[in-house]
Amino acid sequence: MVALLEEQGHEVWYYENIEGGHGGAADNAQAAFKSALTFAFLTEKL
Repeated sequence: MVALLEEQGHEVWYYENIEGGHGGAADNAQAAFKSALTFAFLTEKL
């Protein structure tokens, strides 16, 4: 999907946490990091 979007000229932003299970975070520190990334992105783009 990323390759297709880039081919069409779109800027792609994503973060893939390779640790953890279905919750997307293995522990509270990783959950906090993921939340910080989200808020930093929204602050920059909005």
